[in-house]
Amino acid sequence: MNVTAVWALLLTAGVVILALVALAAVAERPRTRRPDPRKLRAAAEELAAHANNAHTEAGRAAGAAADARERLAEAERAREEAWAAQEAADQVHQRAWQAVLAGRAAQEERMADPDEQQRDVSRAALTAYRNGDISVEQLREVWLRASGDWDPDQEERERAAYRYKLEERAARRVYHRADVAVRYAEQEVQVAEVALQALRDEAAEAAVEAHEALLATERYAQRRRLPRPRPRTE
Repeated sequence: MNVTAVWALLLTAGVVILALVALAAVAERPRTRRPDPRKLRAAAEELAAHANNAHTEAGRAAGAAADARERLAEAERAREEAWAAQEAADQVHQRAWQAVLAGRAAQEERMADPDEQQRDVSRAALTAYRNGDISVEQLREVWLRASGDWDPDQEERERAAYRYKLEERAARRVYHRADVAVRYAEQEVQVAEVALQALRDEAAEAAVEAHEALLATERYAQRRRLPRPRPRTE
């Protein structure tokens, strides 16, 4: 049940009620040609049919509102799960980043104060290079290892931190989509509940109007069936 259908139903009700009121006014007007009782009854029956239709549509609107509320509940559960996943991914990334920072600090400390063993390794590598025993690439690798500037464990920590950062960003995007879905579901619930209330009100009012219209039609029909008083003769 969409908003357009609701307003169409309410507009139809207004037209029917106005037509019935006009006929009833003519029927009750004194010294005026009385309307056809069949027209009065047809209008009353039309209003009764409208009341029945409004009741049916209100039932459908109640089902639509219940479905909208269920979709909202599902969207909220999905958002909660996405939030928990984002928080977990952020914590993993933070731990990995702290490990990276600790490794960098250790590297800087080693580079700032190289020990005697590191210097011996560097000198031996330089001698081997001069003798042609190792290539320049091998010499560079030995120097990096000896200086503490190259650490395979630190490289792995850096790669892990970067990977966890990507996972945290992906989890954040999932949460944002879930949050948008919740807001959309909330709007659906609001629209459905407004439509439901409007149709419930219309059904109740139409039922009362239909009942009163049928009673008025019966009263007018009985009035027409009453015998007219005969004129008095002298």
